[in-house]
Amino acid sequence: MSKLLLTSDLHLGHKNITKYRTQFSSAEEHHNFVFENLATNVSKRDTLYLLGDVAFDKYWLEKIKSIKCHHKKLIIGNHDSEHHAIKELVEVFDSVESLLSKRNIWFSHCPIHPQEMRGRLFNIHGHLHNQVVTGDSRYINVCLEHTEYKPISFSEIMDRQNEPRQPS
Repeated sequence: MSKLLLTSDLHLGHKNITKYRTQFSSAEEHHNFVFENLATNVSKRDTLYLLGDVAFDKYWLEKIKSIKCHHKKLIIGNHDSEHHAIKELVEVFDSVESLLSKRNIWFSHCPIHPQEMRGRLFNIHGHLHNQVVTGDSRYINVCLEHTEYKPISFSEIMDRQNEPRQPS
């Protein structure tokens, strides 16, 4: 069975990542752990949406290219354009976009402004790492910090959104 999987902010190849993800003893440990979690949780029938800040160097970009799945789609993040030419990215991903509206949902790297939701139900995004947009359940952060460092399925995201919420 095929799945739509999402993840964000892999930061593969980021030399100082342990400054932010302190549970890892080295950048190498982080990169290997994150890549292995990605590669082992994606099947050849799946579609993978990477919502930005994927790889900081060509080595890790090539490793992502090696992942076998039906489609790999990139919503470009701020670090992706800092470290790679668009030409390099389109050689790895089936599509490279800055913002995508699909299934009445915005897919983006950064959360979009509430006034720009334009009737969409949700904004699935990355960029914020441990933080979340508070007070607005339309924003869904799929950074690794929120998904046990592996991709999350679209159906699981929707199940979480449909769970009854406790009053504050």
